[in-house]
Parts: sequence; structure tokens; C-alpha cells
Amino acid sequence: MKRLVVMLVVAILSQPTMAQENQIKDTVENKSLISYLKEGEIGGHIRNYFLMTENHNGNDYYANAIGGVLSYETKSYKGFQLGISGIFTYKVFSSDLNKAYDQTNKSSRWEQELFDVNHKDNFKDLDRLEELYIKYHWKNSYVTYGKIPVEYTPLLNKSDGRMKPFAFQGGWLHHKNEKFQADVAWIHKVSPRSMTEWFPMDEVIGLTDNGYLLNGEKAEYEETTHSQGLAIVHLGKEFKNLKFNFWNFHLDKFINTSWLQLEYSKQHWQAGMIYSYQIPNAYQENLPYENRYVQPNENGQVASFMLKYNIGSSQFKAAYTKAFESGRYLFPKELGRDQFYTSMTRSHIEGFGGVDVFAIGYQYSWKHLFLNVDATTTQGTVIDDYVLNKYNIEDYYQINTRLHYEFTDFLKGLHVELLYVWKQNKNEHNTKLVEQRSDYNQINLITNFNF
Repeated sequence: MKRLVVMLVVAILSQPTMAQENQIKDTVENKSLISYLKEGEIGGHIRNYFLMTENHNGNDYYANAIGGVLSYETKSYKGFQLGISGIFTYKVFSSDLNKAYDQTNKSSRWEQELFDVNHKDNFKDLDRLEELYIKYHWKNSYVTYGKIPVEYTPLLNKSDGRMKPFAFQGGWLHHKNEKFQADVAWIHKVSPRSMTEWFPMDEVIGLTDNGYLLNGEKAEYEETTHSQGLAIVHLGKEFKNLKFNFWNFHLDKFINTSWLQLEYSKQHWQAGMIYSYQIPNAYQENLPYENRYVQPNENGQVASFMLKYNIGSSQFKAAYTKAFESGRYLFPKELGRDQFYTSMTRSHIEGFGGVDVFAIGYQYSWKHLFLNVDATTTQGTVIDDYVLNKYNIEDYYQINTRLHYEFTDFLKGLHVELLYVWKQNKNEHNTKLVEQRSDYNQINLITNFNF
């Protein structure tokens, strides 16, 4: 990995010189392999992330990480391209992130996620081969295989709110024309967010919190299901004012999730509806009870609604999500984060059933400065009701305030973002129930320079 980073840096610095030295040779080499390599595209970003959390009933933590991504993609040759990228992270300074949180014997959660949650004593030279793929494209379509950049989906996604986003290995077919868009994908390896290693699908599920079984015992499903991978099918179509998208996610031997999304826009208004339904895989019934990811009688169902109004530089949003009592809505945290209309940073529906979620938001944009204020609250969670509450989370209030500024001219490519998160349980405030999941104030200061 270090060699990869050095090679990419040298390539960036030497490109202008190499171009000058080889002007005479261009007429000879303009159809050679080396000319295609020289004309490839180099990009990436440098990122600095300062994160500080004030926990109301426990220890406070802070950390500053710096790192970046370097990427290279060859020029297209008869439709074929090769791509590679690497990511690295270092700790600049921090509090003692391994100091146990009061009464729970758990160390820092959010700040540790800037580095590697699987190696909590390693804070330097955290490298990962992010992408390494071959791609064949035609018109607006392509097929690719390897460690690949993925198209957006509402469940499997990069969710790049840390130093290292989710990364995926597999194959992806993307087709788009004037009538519709379609995707077919197979993902069989994952490097989850805030980790440096790659895992096959049968090892990655369960690396983070396994939550609770329906009977209240701790679930233990890590490395118990020999899944081959995740299959994704997507069909999207745009009409005059209407957008239609359907996704199906089949996680081999785990669960099948369907997702239907409709959005209608006219003048200043936009409305949206999402319905998602889950079916457990029969394979789960063959496992011991404590090793099951989902029980046979669980059918997660969620409906989500959104209404937006735009006027001038302002946007107002109201959203509502209902997780039905038919079962907990489940999707592995190692693969991404759900994107319902009420979902936002530090607040998602995964693990809930029988819950109502309400959200409102306001956005204002100046020339290069953007302000977002989003508020959400849950209603209906019951402590110790594990049938509908996988992680035993209590109802909460949350407000996110975000300022984002984009520089221009000489500093074009530089983005600075300040995110303040306030989250508070409605009723229960004892440390064991909170566990850095609620009752905190948090500052995120993120600086990106994209090139």
C-alpha cells in the first residue's frame, strides 16, 4: 500500500515534466499503450477530520485524523479502462480513546471510527487498497469487476461520513438510455467503514454490534452463515414530473429486501414515498436460535413519506417514517446505512419495528455557503421489547446543524464543513442504556481538498 501511495504521488508530480519531454515522441506513441497510461486521470482528496463528543453521563472524547485518497484511471481503449485507488489515515492528536466509558467498560465509539475499530491501538499508517477494477463501457452504460466504485443504492452505499467509507468488491452492470436505467450487481467482499481489512461476505456480517435476539439474549450471528454474497437489481425510470425506482437486495442465506420509491416534482413542490418489505431466507431456520440473523416470523416493513417546498434560496422539508409491527427492519451495518426520508447522520431506522419517526428540515444556500438544520424524533420504542427493538434503544430527540462552505478561485476544490449534533433520550438516561448512542453533544469539523 505504501508503494502504491508513493507511485501515485510521483506520477502526479512528474506529469507536467513528462509531458514536455515527450512532446516530440507523441506522434510515434499516440497509439501505444504508454500514451494511454500517460493520458489517464489522476484524482483524489486530502481530508482532515476533528471530532469531539461530550457525553452527558460519561467520559468525553476528541480526536483529529488526517489522510486522503489517491486514484488513477486509464484513458479508455476500445471501451476498456483500468482503475486503482488507495486510502490512508493518520492520527494527529486525541484524548485516550481506549479509556473505558463510565459504568459500561466500553471505550470511545465515534472518535475511534476515524481510525480502525478492529485495531484500536493502531493510529498511524492505516492504509487500504480502495479500488482495483477493470471496466468496459459503451455510450452511457458499463460493466465492471474488482474492487469497484458503486452506484448509489438506498441500502448498500459508501456512507463516507468518516475517514474511510464502505468499499465493495464484485461485479456491476449499469445500463442507461433515454427510456430507463437498470443495474445488476453481485457483491462478495466488503471493507466496512472505519476498517482497513477486506472480508468475504460470510465473515463480514456481524463484525459490529449483533444486538439482541427476540427473547432478550445477545445475538451471536458473526461467521455463522456461509453467505456467498449480495445480489442487487435496480430499475429506474423518469417521466415528466415523476421518478420511479425499484431495488431488490438478496443477501444470500440471510434476507431479501425490496424497496420501491416514487418521487413527484412540480414547480416549487416535491413529494416522495418509499415502501420496503423484507422476507427472511429459509436457511436461517436451520441455524441454532442464538446464531440467527433474522427469525422466520420476522417481516420488516417500512413506509416513508416526504414533502419539500422550495422558494428562492430556501428549502423546507417534512418527513414521516413508519416501521410496522410485523418485525424489525434489518440490514447489516457492515454494508451501508438506510436512506429513508427521515434518515440522517447518527439516526437510522435499522433494527426497529413498531416505531414512528418524524423529521423536519430547513436548508438555505448563499453563493458558496450552505446551511442545513434537521430535527427528528422517534415515538413508540419500548425498552426491553426486543421483538421490535434489536439494539434496545429508547425514544429520542435529535437536531443536526450543518454549515458547508466551498472555496473558489485559487482555493477551488477546498470544502469546509461544520456539523453539530445534539441527541437526547426522552425518558431513560442511565449510562447502560445510553452507551454513547444518545445523550451527547458532538462537533464534527471536516476539511476536504479535492483534486
